Order: sequence, then C-alpha cells, then structure tokens
Amino acid sequence: MTSPVVALARKDLADAARSKLMWGLTAVLLVVTVPSFAGTVGSSFISGPADAVEWLPGVFQNFVAPVAMIAAYRSVVGERESGSIRTLFGHPVTRGEFIAGKLLGRVALVGVVLAVGMLALGGVVVATYGTLPVALFVAVTAYVVAYGAVWTAITVGVSAAVSSRLQAIAVMLGLFLFFGPFTLWQTFGLGAAALVATGRPSTAAIDPIDPATWPDWYLYAQRLNPMRNFEMTREFAASLGDPTIGYFGAVEVQVFGLAALVAWAAVPLAAGYWRFERADLG
Repeated sequence: MTSPVVALARKDLADAARSKLMWGLTAVLLVVTVPSFAGTVGSSFISGPADAVEWLPGVFQNFVAPVAMIAAYRSVVGERESGSIRTLFGHPVTRGEFIAGKLLGRVALVGVVLAVGMLALGGVVVATYGTLPVALFVAVTAYVVAYGAVWTAITVGVSAAVSSRLQAIAVMLGLFLFFGPFTLWQTFGLGAAALVATGRPSTAAIDPIDPATWPDWYLYAQRLNPMRNFEMTREFAASLGDPTIGYFGAVEVQVFGLAALVAWAAVPLAAGYWRFERADLG
C-alpha cells in the first residue's frame, strides 16, 4: 500500500505538471541560462570542459532560489486559502504527513526543473568541446539539485507557517532581497558578524573578490548566507567529482558550509511544521 506521504507527493507533482508550472519554470530557466552560458564557454574565461562544468553552479546561483520560491510558496498556504485542506483532512492523513508529502512533491518538481537545466548546459559543453567530464558533471548537478531542495524546504516551511499567500510571498521576497545579489547582506549581515568577531562593524578592509583580504571569520560568516554559501562551496562540491579541482578554505570551513545549508533546510521547515500543527484550519 502506498503511504500517504508518497501519494500526496505524486498528486502534487502531477498537479504541477498538469498546470504547466513545471514546464513554465523549465522554459524560463533555460531562456535565462543557456544563451548566457553558451556565450561564455569557448572564451578565455573558460579554459576547457572541466572548467566549464565546474562553473555550472555559478550560472544557476541567482535563479535556484526564485525557482524554488515560485514552485513552493503556495504548497501549504494555497490549500488553506482554497479550503481544500479541510477535505483532505477528512481522510486518514496527519498534518505531519501532509507537510512531508508537500515537501517531497515540491522537491521533486524543483529537482526536475534544475536537472533539465543542467542537462541543457551539459549539452552546451559537449557541443563546444566535444566531451563532458561525467563524474564532475554528476557531482555539480547533485550539488545544484540539493541546493534547490534547501530553498524548497525553506519555502514549504514558510508556506506552512503563514496564513495567506501574500504573507508567504512577503517573507520569501524579504529573504531573497536580504541574502541575494544586493548590498543588504554585505552591509548588515557581514557588519554584524564583523562586530561579533572584531568588536567593530566595519568590513572596509575586505575585498569580496580578493581572498587575500579575507580573515578567518569572514569565511565562516559568508556560509551563514545560503546564497553566498552556495557560491563559495561549489569548488569543494566539484572536487568530489574531480579531486584535481582545488578549493579555497580548509575542509572545516567547507563542512561548516554544508552543515549550514542543512540547517537552512531543517530549521524553517521544523518551525513551519510547528506553527501548522497548532494552526486553526477551520
């Protein structure tokens, strides 16, 4: 007999496919990544197929979080607003199983979208260089998909914690604005970390593109930002598929980064479940 979690996940994924959400997200991701990547490979910036594959997570850096947010922000709260959740709980399904099913379904949805995107970029590498480092490609693809699962878990947790889609959008947009490709994290997040580490909130002596200016605390503090963490840990992830690839920072820093990503997935999801378990759904 199929468990309620798996049944819910299958239904969620099938609904996404029927609504064309999966195909729409995939099409948009391909449009924003393939042309820019195709214009980069073969240039002096990329030295060969291994270098091109190693760079693939960087191509996705600013797009994974929005894809996961769009795919999952309505996952729980949308059912609450429509009232369909009351019908669902007329069946033998617990709230925990409901959250787990939604998480599994949306992780599968985001994983499919990102995997198709990675395969398309892998095709660009093959078309340009005539070869593809398979082990390296598998490692970085797994890393990108796992990062997508992190943002999906965050979004499902937020969706479970709030009572309206507008609130879910506001929270997720706030997270993206703070941690994303803007100056808020650099100004406030790193400023707070500098204050704790040095007693002064200034980061003026640190050049974000010059590792020689990075103090030890900076390497750890940047891993607290999931988007910067994804960027700074990608070489370590790539080295799992190709040991000849070097990475900046000790193994302890890399493990801390991976642990921070796991915490980003687990804590919002647990908090969302705690709120959802105590919510009045009537």
